[in-house]
Amino acid sequence: MNNSNTLPSFIYQGAALRAKELRYNPCDDVIFPSILDVEGKFPLSPGRYLMYYAPHDAPGGICLAYSNSLDGPWREWEENPIIGRKWSPHYDVSHVSSPHAIWVPEEKKVFLYFHGENDTTRLASSANGIHFEYEGVVVTTAMYDNISESSYARVFPAESPIFGKGYIMLFMGNNQRTRRIYSAWSKDGRTFQAEKKPLVNPPEGTGVTQVGGPWLLRWRERNLVFFHGDVTPPNLLNLTSNIYAADVGNDFQEENHLGVVFRREMVSGDNARVCDPCFVEDERGGLRLFFAMGGRLKQDIGVARVS
Repeated sequence: MNNSNTLPSFIYQGAALRAKELRYNPCDDVIFPSILDVEGKFPLSPGRYLMYYAPHDAPGGICLAYSNSLDGPWREWEENPIIGRKWSPHYDVSHVSSPHAIWVPEEKKVFLYFHGENDTTRLASSANGIHFEYEGVVVTTAMYDNISESSYARVFPAESPIFGKGYIMLFMGNNQRTRRIYSAWSKDGRTFQAEKKPLVNPPEGTGVTQVGGPWLLRWRERNLVFFHGDVTPPNLLNLTSNIYAADVGNDFQEENHLGVVFRREMVSGDNARVCDPCFVEDERGGLRLFFAMGGRLKQDIGVARVS
């Protein structure tokens, strides 16, 4: 079902970051944008908006760009990556990727979630959005039944009649070769309780790597989860993806699929993927959608206006 009259619509605006123009560029690929408006939070911030992103493949590396406007230009932080694949004595992994940042007002800190390896989601915190302290592992596959990945996580303030008020984590779990959206709940953003039942299953028309990159958006009194769904191609290098939405209900126990909401062709006729959706409110109270676009493992960060 596609309730287009009750869903956001999008106008593509262009590229926000192009991998080949970046100083730190080990793979010609950047994914998973996460943007914070830090106005009034950090007096010495290089810009009003901080964008966290990363390459997909090894060695990865959590990176930062900044701007005073969501229209850009976005400038790369000179000391990228700000978090690498080795952080002694805490971990030494093949890669780190998929950063997601939230502002935690109780602690006056940025919490940054990221994965490395794909079975582990980790947390670091920062008092200035740039320099981070390692907090530890927050979610692993061991907390769930029959999943081999627990990565590409995003965390949001949320409330449910079952778990109460706190934070919900949405992430991609590989359940015996079917990737679904799973959730976990936390009172403080540090310690999470697993919800073992998948929150969102792949909708009709998706295959190969199925669904990932979830984002929770409260839209017109509804809890909508946006995510990318992969369409079955001849092989993984030709993978194509669109962005879908599902209504999960006020109790986060429903699963009403709403169909494709942002198609890859909205960027260009030959664009292969739109994925990793990230919504952010702009200076005028409107919404922007930032996302990864391009061919698999050769992606840039794009932006669309929400209307």
